[in-house]
Amino acid sequence: MTSPKTRARWCRIGGIVLLLAVWQCFAMLGSTRMFPGLDAVGRQFVALISSAELLDAAASTLSKGAIGLLIATCLGSVVGVACAYNRVIDAAVHPIVSFLYPVPKLALYPVVILVFGLGASSKVVQVALECFFPLFVQMYAGARSVPKNMAWLAANNELGPLRFATDVLLPTMLPFLLTGLRVATPIMLIVMCVTEFVGESRGLGALIVQYSSYFDTASAFAVVMFFGLLGLAADRLIVFARTRLVHWERGGQL
Repeated sequence: MTSPKTRARWCRIGGIVLLLAVWQCFAMLGSTRMFPGLDAVGRQFVALISSAELLDAAASTLSKGAIGLLIATCLGSVVGVACAYNRVIDAAVHPIVSFLYPVPKLALYPVVILVFGLGASSKVVQVALECFFPLFVQMYAGARSVPKNMAWLAANNELGPLRFATDVLLPTMLPFLLTGLRVATPIMLIVMCVTEFVGESRGLGALIVQYSSYFDTASAFAVVMFFGLLGLAADRLIVFARTRLVHWERGGQL
């Protein structure tokens, strides 16, 4: 009799196999170059990896995306903690965040381009703008979730602000930070892909546009598949970091 973990593993494998089978059947029934089969996409993927073209584009995309994500993390943490512990700041900032969060920030990209140009700066700003909100929400919730008995104990032991931040606040907020990063990282990849469609000659998004303009859909799908692999790798890395860093919540699963 198989264990629940084994069954779950086989279910994951079965889901992936089913998706690939549907893709291949659709490609075979369509018989069109516009929707290539898995064999064609796989060959182009290997060719792009071998030529280092895909890896160079990924380095360009991830370097800009990581800077934007880092800016969003820092701003989200600072503003979230400030709102959690200061009623005046919370009253001033929270309505603005609630208003702007559902707004599609990509619609502002033409304005961002006008201000920061078509280079890397506009893409970094757009990533920071998109990723700030989920990180702010998580960090605000993390700061507000400090147990009252822990705060009381810290006050009675006369812990300074720095000791309170490192010994009480940081351990409480760490699970929320990792959850926020798990939400924000795919957003970063999506934003980088879309923004590289416009006025960019480097990056994974620019490669998709280039291959699509040549009607080389197999190569375009290979780049899209690489995006998926990057997202999966980042997701598993964050989950691994949680199991190592948040050891007091072993039972919690992301």
